[in-house]
Amino acid sequence: MNITTVWILLCWCVSAAKALHVHNNRHRIKRSPHQNHIHIPLRQHTPSCINSRERLLQIRASPSSALRQNASASNDGTSPIVTIKERLSKLPIWAAIFAFGYLIGGAVSAGWRRHSEMTSKIGLTKIALVVLILRDMWRSTPTWLKPRISKNARKFTALFGSSAETSGVKTEDERVDSDDLTDMVAVAAKLQGAMDVAKTKLVTDLDDGATSEDASDVTERSIQQSSNDRGNGKTNEAKDDFNIQASLLALLQLIAQVKSRRANSRDQLYRFSGSSVPNNALTGLDEMFELADLAYDEHLSGKPMKEVLSEMNYDLLKHDTTSVPGYLGHYVAISSNASNEKTAIIGVKGTSNFEDFLTDMCANAVEYNITTNPFYDKSDGNYTLRCHEGVFISSKRLADDVLPLVHLLLASGYNLRVVGHSLGAGCATILALFLRSKIPSLREDGRKLQVWAFASPPILDLESAIACSPFVTTVVNNCDIVPRANVAPLAVTARLLRSVNNRLKERNLDFTNFQTTFAFLNKIREGIDGDMLMSADEVVSELERGIEKVDLKDKDHLYVPGKVVVLYDLWEKEEQKEQKRQQAIEQNLKSSIPVEVVPTAEEAILSDGTCKALRYIELDKRMLDDHMAPAYRSSIADIIAIRRAQLETND
Repeated sequence: MNITTVWILLCWCVSAAKALHVHNNRHRIKRSPHQNHIHIPLRQHTPSCINSRERLLQIRASPSSALRQNASASNDGTSPIVTIKERLSKLPIWAAIFAFGYLIGGAVSAGWRRHSEMTSKIGLTKIALVVLILRDMWRSTPTWLKPRISKNARKFTALFGSSAETSGVKTEDERVDSDDLTDMVAVAAKLQGAMDVAKTKLVTDLDDGATSEDASDVTERSIQQSSNDRGNGKTNEAKDDFNIQASLLALLQLIAQVKSRRANSRDQLYRFSGSSVPNNALTGLDEMFELADLAYDEHLSGKPMKEVLSEMNYDLLKHDTTSVPGYLGHYVAISSNASNEKTAIIGVKGTSNFEDFLTDMCANAVEYNITTNPFYDKSDGNYTLRCHEGVFISSKRLADDVLPLVHLLLASGYNLRVVGHSLGAGCATILALFLRSKIPSLREDGRKLQVWAFASPPILDLESAIACSPFVTTVVNNCDIVPRANVAPLAVTARLLRSVNNRLKERNLDFTNFQTTFAFLNKIREGIDGDMLMSADEVVSELERGIEKVDLKDKDHLYVPGKVVVLYDLWEKEEQKEQKRQQAIEQNLKSSIPVEVVPTAEEAILSDGTCKALRYIELDKRMLDDHMAPAYRSSIADIIAIRRAQLETND
């Protein structure tokens, strides 16, 4: 029973009680508000009634209870007089309900009348408002989600009928397609699978780090304490004592201290993670990035894509703005300058909306068999790969879409360049795999198909990622988090957190009691000027030890594909760069035309997906900013300018 039903019953009781009150107004016993005796309204002034009235007055005036008991006797042979209490005790249950409704209704009747009057006036307005809200909600619902809502509504309606839909046999439309990313049930299952894998890997790595002798340099006191705990039966103490919040705060402080005091240690880690980038690897890098960024159709000038491509000597052939989970927005353009090489560009859009985010989140490593159409030659003939599930599903559909146009372009003598940023970079690589597997001429001549992937997430297993090196170039900027978004870098970082946690326990800075908690907070308040929990060399050593512990060929570990160009800035020059950024900000405040101030890069290395700089998550405040297009544009421009200056100096 809801509140509306209760309200109606109460109001009905009020109306009935008031009607009864009006009808019996002259026949009920009532007490005068100004007198202490009881009045009995007289219908007829008969002697019998007068005598009864006088008798009642005598009863009230007499203090004896015997007189009140005699009041029930007949006066001159009439019926006995009944008191109010006795009358109430003989009332039926419906009368009690009426009385309760009368009391409650009397208190709220005025408000109810006002509510009724207001409702009668605005009832239609409220209904119209609800209808308009529902209409706007339906219009704002994504197109790909509307059929799902309608389908579920039909299922709900069928529950109240006897149709065949309730028989338990699923129709063709009701069967779940595991590759359909518009089905929230399928997406939830994929997300749960990815989370389970990550949780299992991290728990295993943390347990290994807690039991390994190389996890940290534990003091003699810690070893003795651990042996005492084992003697007392505390076998899971190492797992339970891991305070990830305190360890993360301490690690952030430690990284800031290393950056301030021993910045060259991080720079050397990057420098020794790869070889020097040849100049030909940077040729056309800036143009390819602009074409990749153009797939978002959000050019800085505000011009439409077709006009921007025309200024870059390209003609737009196709522009698909699909916004559905599992499908990718893209464009196809061809070079318009006959004097240059005939080039066709396929630009794949990266993450820019909720639909793309769903594709990103389906990050489980799934095995696919490509025996019938391998994308590279392999001696053992085992053409299976493990790939980012969401990227693989989206790229397969994109390949089916553009394949007829690609055949036409290749027949016309065009070379293909596939470009993308973020999610678009990963899908550009897998699209190239599909094209190479279906078109033999692309495998025979590597110049016909090249991929430029900017900020690509880890998408392929180790062997497949390295096999892409002849035709894929991946560019990573500084501490960009996306190329490190996989279980393996997370496991290395978790091992470092475990080492920091052990060091906190050694120094009594954990959260075991008030004293240690207070000491920890004081330690954090010291900032970069406080004592370091670990030296810079110890931090680098722990990172390298964690990298060695992680199995490169683990089936759930994915890597960025192809040749990897890592652009990075130097922490040694951070103070100088910070001064330049502040000067640029002050100049922007004085200038009417603002200039975007973004981090830059001074050096570059060439490696592959196993690059040490990409094997851990670099916890820095710029880890998200470095993923954005302005940061990539700035770093690429700086590296090209530095290389040109070096060439001019050598000449």
